[in-house]
Amino acid sequence: MSFLLYIIIFIFVLGLVVLVHEFGHFLFARKAGILCHEFSIGMGPAFYKIKRGETTYAFRAIPIGGYVTMSGEEPETDKIRKGQIIYLEIDGNHVNRIYLYKPNNKNVKYAKVIDYDLYGKEDNKLFIHYEDESANTHFVMVARNAFYQFRDNFELQIAPYDRCFESKPWINRFLAVVAGAGFNFILAIIIFMIINLTTGVGVNTPTIGQISSDSPAQIAGLQKDDEIIEMSDGNVTKGIKSWDDVSKFMADYKSGTISLKVKRDGTILTDEIELTPEIIIATIGIQSTSDLENNEIGNVSANSNAYKEGLITGDKIIKISGTLNDDKNTTEIENDFIEKNNITNWTEISEVLSNFFLSEKINITVLRGTEEIDFTVQSIKALEPGNVSQAMMGVSRKTEFNLFKSITGGFTDTFGVIGSVFQTLDLLFTDKNVSIRDLSGPVGIYDMTKTFAMAGFLTLLGWIAFISANIGFVNLLPLPALDGGRLIFLLVEGVARRPVSRKVEGYIHTVGFILFMMLFLFITFNDILRIRG
Repeated sequence: MSFLLYIIIFIFVLGLVVLVHEFGHFLFARKAGILCHEFSIGMGPAFYKIKRGETTYAFRAIPIGGYVTMSGEEPETDKIRKGQIIYLEIDGNHVNRIYLYKPNNKNVKYAKVIDYDLYGKEDNKLFIHYEDESANTHFVMVARNAFYQFRDNFELQIAPYDRCFESKPWINRFLAVVAGAGFNFILAIIIFMIINLTTGVGVNTPTIGQISSDSPAQIAGLQKDDEIIEMSDGNVTKGIKSWDDVSKFMADYKSGTISLKVKRDGTILTDEIELTPEIIIATIGIQSTSDLENNEIGNVSANSNAYKEGLITGDKIIKISGTLNDDKNTTEIENDFIEKNNITNWTEISEVLSNFFLSEKINITVLRGTEEIDFTVQSIKALEPGNVSQAMMGVSRKTEFNLFKSITGGFTDTFGVIGSVFQTLDLLFTDKNVSIRDLSGPVGIYDMTKTFAMAGFLTLLGWIAFISANIGFVNLLPLPALDGGRLIFLLVEGVARRPVSRKVEGYIHTVGFILFMMLFLFITFNDILRIRG
């Protein structure tokens, strides 16, 4: 795929998630009678605008984020002040447009503002008391749907009290704020349901559903619908009751041959099946062949760091070296430079690479044909050595097509994503090897989107669900400028029985927004460094 196509896919993914989020806010705000000035997808200057009813719908140049502008969210709703010169367009007995500049070719009245009320709390009439050019004073009513005109192509409907966010019942405001995240969760649930309906839902029994071509499982003779009842690596023998038992055994696997006791067509096979798993180095994206006694790369994952640097299937790894990271909060590393020469097998490759688990640059020398080629590959942080190398037999669990389980699976998968966010937050505060440098912003999301797009449509669809659930949850965190911060003010109001000052809340959100923009720039910078290696 071309770079332009990946950009389009990235914009679609992020745009869909943002669109759903903002539509949740918009729908419940409109249902509550709140005036919504603008529904915008993206940030920065608008390249397309269209007005329908009271709301302007806009697409903006930077395809990150979006917003719904609800009246009453800003600290000050009035756009004029006493003593200001304005120009009034009057239709009948009511002002329907207030110009903040002198327009050309318009039938307007000069007005120096003496007094006004464009808020109309407690059903008060809206008015402007003004002085004309002859120093005569006038008192004129203002229509509740009148507009401010800031320049020829920029207008904004005035926001009387009854159309403002703060005038609505507490529950309506709560729903308008929480609906954005709620719609993100709904999108994730629906997508996971579609995926489950398409691919099937994994069964609980340790029954093999699919076997990868040329994998250790296929070479050893395992077959579809075989049921694994026991696994052993020579040191540990484990009875298998569910597919989770298979996954745990493989996660704990270190090295050597695995023996499997298998039930086929209801009968336990007399002879155990033996195989040696392939090894995947997840931190750089390379995989062994089914023969671990050689040093040949069996596969390079699409869009992985190894792929980006130019490693290819068939390369033979003969040397690995690199300097280990030490964040100074862990035990001091005595020998921080590791070098392994004359590598001949994947056991050695796995053992050496397992030392690089804190996002180091790894020097890898390969033999390609008769030529030795040196590469420097940036590894992904794995937090601990055991996460670097993964064993794979080449089997997947059996699935079934069940509507009820697909629906419940949509909820379960979404809750699983939310749980992973909790784990990430926990690591940020408790693990010394994890910091905000490890978070991903738009650049990191683009890179991951590219990877999932390469893997196929359903994989990309699952990524959209993952991003949607993440954004929904993160927006509910009780931080200024996020929906969760606004919910905190609503909860304070619910307890105190009176709202927090609009100015105070606005200033807090503004400071929060500035801090988030600084964090956004920091994360984006680190994303670029990480991706470029």
